[in-house]
Amino acid sequence: DKLGQMLLRKEMEISHPIYLVSDDIYRYLVYDGLTNSNVFLSYPNSILVNSHSKDLGLAGERIGYIAIHPDITENEELRQALIMCNRILGFVNAPAMMQKILPLLGNARVDISVYEKSRDKIFSMISELGFEAVKPQGAFYIFPKSPDPDDVAFVKRAQQENILLVPGSGFGGPGYFRISLCCTHETIENSCPGFERLAEYYGL
Repeated sequence: DKLGQMLLRKEMEISHPIYLVSDDIYRYLVYDGLTNSNVFLSYPNSILVNSHSKDLGLAGERIGYIAIHPDITENEELRQALIMCNRILGFVNAPAMMQKILPLLGNARVDISVYEKSRDKIFSMISELGFEAVKPQGAFYIFPKSPDPDDVAFVKRAQQENILLVPGSGFGGPGYFRISLCCTHETIENSCPGFERLAEYYGL
């Protein structure tokens, strides 16, 4: 979820067939020895969506895929509908070279230990300064509570300290802000004095 927390697998009783779409973009970016289950093992009427922009660290490439469970209801109709949507909505298929490479990258992953170390460093730093946050179990961001109810105003104030954050309202979480873990440890260290001044400014 947007806090980077793992959702527990639960049994569900459903009286009519529904399609379950699993956004697996962060499936392999989990920490603390946790693993993420494959929705195909739990529910036949499922569709799996993934993007290699995250698990291969190819931000901006937007190369991914949609997989349909082989036992899904109305398999062929759904497959044709997805092909039509791809054409109508103007999505661009991966170049021929990438289409040949992707099947060979099935087990390739970014080194998540780099993100995990950044998570630990940032979470420890902001927690000690009084910011409220849940330690994420996955993804590569932290979603702390904004000390200013206006998260956009807080992000603008952080810019004065040369800290680039994203307001939570842009992700359906007003009153929070987003810190990316995709930065060097030197950048994290350099941000500490700025976060200290922010904590002092907001009386944390």
